[in-house]
Amino acid sequence: MYARVLVFVLTILSGLPCLGQTEYTDPNRNQPVNGNLLYLEDKSNSFTLADVIKSNNFKKVRSGVHNFGITNSAIWFKLSIKNLTEVENLILQVNQPIIDHIDLFTRHPKTSKYTVVSMGEHNPFWLRKYQTPEYLFDIEVPKDSTIQFYLRVKCRENLQVPMFIGTRISTINKSITSNLASGIYFGIMIVMILYNLFIYATLRDRTYVLYSIYIVFILFTQTSLQGYTFQLIWPEIPWLAIHSPFLLPTLVGIVGLEFFKQFLKLAERIPIAYKLSYLFWLPYSVSLGLGFTGNYQWSFRIMEITASAVSVFMLVVAFLIYRRGFSEARFFLLGWFVFLAGICIYVMKDFEILPYNNFTRYTMHFGSAVEVILLSFALADRINILKKEKEQSQAEALSISQQNQKLVKEQNIMLEQKVHERTNELEMANEELTATLNQLKDAQTQLVDSEKMASLGQLTAGIAHEINNPINFVLANIKPLRMDVYELLELINKYEHLRAEGDKNAQFEQIDAYKKKIDLDYMIKEIEKILGGIDDGARRTAEIVSGLKNFSRLDENDVKSANINDGIESTLILLRSSIPKEIEVVRNLGEVPIIECYPGKLNQVFMNVFSNALYALNKKAEGKKQLIITTYEKGDHVYVIVEDTGVGMSREVKEKIFEPFFTTKDVGEGTGLGMSIVFKIIEGHHARIEVQSEEGLGTKLTIILNKKMRFPKQ
Repeated sequence: MYARVLVFVLTILSGLPCLGQTEYTDPNRNQPVNGNLLYLEDKSNSFTLADVIKSNNFKKVRSGVHNFGITNSAIWFKLSIKNLTEVENLILQVNQPIIDHIDLFTRHPKTSKYTVVSMGEHNPFWLRKYQTPEYLFDIEVPKDSTIQFYLRVKCRENLQVPMFIGTRISTINKSITSNLASGIYFGIMIVMILYNLFIYATLRDRTYVLYSIYIVFILFTQTSLQGYTFQLIWPEIPWLAIHSPFLLPTLVGIVGLEFFKQFLKLAERIPIAYKLSYLFWLPYSVSLGLGFTGNYQWSFRIMEITASAVSVFMLVVAFLIYRRGFSEARFFLLGWFVFLAGICIYVMKDFEILPYNNFTRYTMHFGSAVEVILLSFALADRINILKKEKEQSQAEALSISQQNQKLVKEQNIMLEQKVHERTNELEMANEELTATLNQLKDAQTQLVDSEKMASLGQLTAGIAHEINNPINFVLANIKPLRMDVYELLELINKYEHLRAEGDKNAQFEQIDAYKKKIDLDYMIKEIEKILGGIDDGARRTAEIVSGLKNFSRLDENDVKSANINDGIESTLILLRSSIPKEIEVVRNLGEVPIIECYPGKLNQVFMNVFSNALYALNKKAEGKKQLIITTYEKGDHVYVIVEDTGVGMSREVKEKIFEPFFTTKDVGEGTGLGMSIVFKIIEGHHARIEVQSEEGLGTKLTIILNKKMRFPKQ
C-alpha cells in the first residue's frame, strides 16, 4: 500500500521541473535562465568543484538578474538545462563583459566527468573562440535530455550575471541587435567629437578641445561596460581591461569637472565655487590609488560617492549661473539632467528595482548621447554669443574711435605749434651736442693714443733691457777674444819665421815654450766658449728684433693670413723682461690653422691681456703663480684661453672690465682703455670673448675666433 503511494508521488514529482532547471523550447530566440538558477557564495575563494557539488548551501536566485554588488567572493551557479528542441548544439551566453574570471564546468552524460572552459578579462581577448564582448560557451544538450552545469564567476566590479540559452543563429541575431544599438551610439559620439574639433580649428577656443576629450572618455567608459574597448582597442592588455571600470569613470569625472568650469567660466562668475571644485581631486585620487592597490570595494564606493557629489555640485552651480542670466547654463542643465536620469535608471536596474532588459541596459548610453548633443548645441550657441559680443565691442570701438578722431583734430593744431617750437629747441640742442661730440671724439682719440704710448713706453723699456743683456755679453767677450787672437797670431808668426839653416830643435823648443806660456789648449777652449757666447747673444738679439717685427706688424690695418701662435710667442718674447722669476708661464699651444685676421691688432689684444694677467699675479701675495696660455682648434673656431692664478675679480668688477676708462690700477698706472680696446678689436674680428673669474681664485679669459671669417679688403 505505502509502496504504491510512494511510486505515485515520485511520478507526479518527476513531471514537475526540477529546482534550478531551465527548459529550452524555442530555437529561434535566446531564452533567459536567471529565474531558474541556484547560487553559492565562496567568500574564501577556495571551493573546488567537488566541494561545490557536495554543498547543500545553494540558494535560489530571485526572478530577474540578481545583483551581488561589489564583492571579493567567488559566486558559483548551478543550472540544469533540458533541451526540448531538435537542436543539440546550444550556446550559453553570459551577457556581462566586465567579468574578470568565468569558468564553465560541464558534466559529460556518459562518463559523468566534468570539463572546464575558462574565460575572463584576465586573458587576452584573442584567446576567445567567439570574438564577441559577451562570453559564449558551446554546450551540447541532446534532445529531451537534461545536462547539469556549474559556473564560477569572480568580478571586482558590481556583479550581475544575465544568462541566456540559445542556438548559434539566435545568439548571432541577438548580438547583431546589440551591436547595431552600440554602433548608433558610437556614431553619435564620434560625430560630436569631430564636430567640436572642427569648431576648435575655426575659433581656437580650447573649451572645444576639452569637451572633445570629455566625450572620448565618456565613450570609452560606456563602451568598456559593454566590453567593446577590450575587443577593439586594447585586446592585448588584460590589465587595462580589468582596471578600466574604475579608471575611466574617474577620468570622466575629472575632465568633466574641468570642462564644466571652463564652459561656464566659473572662475569669473563664481570664484568661490571654482576654488571649491579642486577639493574633488582628492577623493578621485584616493579612489585611483585604492583601485591600483587592489582595494576595489573602497575604490568603487569612494568613486560613486564623489561622482554623486560632483553631479549635485554641477547642478547647483549651473542653476545659480542660469539664474544670473547666462543662457549657456540652460543647455548644460538640460543635458546633465538627462544624463543623470539615464544613470538613475541604470542604477535602479542594478538594484533590481527595474527589470534587466535592453532599455535599462542602454539607458545610460542614451543619456550620455543626449547630454553630448545638448552640450554641443550649447557650445555652438557660444558662437552666436561671441558674435554679439564682437558686434557690440565693434560698435563701442567705433564710437570711441570717432571721439578720438575729433580730439585728434583739435589737438593737431596745438601739436603743430608745439612741434615747431620744439624743433627749434632741438636744432639748437643738436648743434650743441655736435660740438660736444666732436670734443669727446678728440678726447677719446687722445686717450687711445695715450694708452698706446703707455703700452709702447712699457714695451720700449722691456725691449731695451732685453737687448742690453746680450749686447753687454758680446761687448764683454770682445776684449779677451782680441787678446787670444793676438797671441794666436804671434804663435803663427813664430811658425812663419822658422829658419831652415838654424837649429830646428831649439826653434821648436822656443815655440813649445811660447805655447805653454799662452796655454794654447785652454785658449782654444776659451775662444770656442767666447764665440758661443757671442753667437748666443747675437741670436737672442735677432730673436728680440724678430719678435718686435712680428708684434709691430706695420701692416696691422690690412687683413692677412696668420698663425696666432706666432703672435702669442712674439708677444711673450717682448714681455719676457716684465715677467718676474716667480711667475711660471705655461704654453699649451696646439696645432691651429692659418686664419685671416688683423695680426697687429690681435698682438695688441695679447699684449693687453697678458699684461693684465701679470698685473693680477704680481698683486698675489703668496701661493703658486702661473700664467697658462692654451690654443686649440674645435669645429669652425680657434680658441685662445688665457688663465692666471692671480687675485681674480669680484662680480661687480667683472661686469665693468670692458667699459672705457674703468680700471682697478692705481692712479697713473693705467688709463682704463686697455680692455675696452681689446673688446673693440675682438668685435671687429666678428669673434667672441668670455670671462670667468672668482675673487681670490684667478681669471680665465677665452677668445673664440672664426676659422673661415672673410674680411673686406681695405
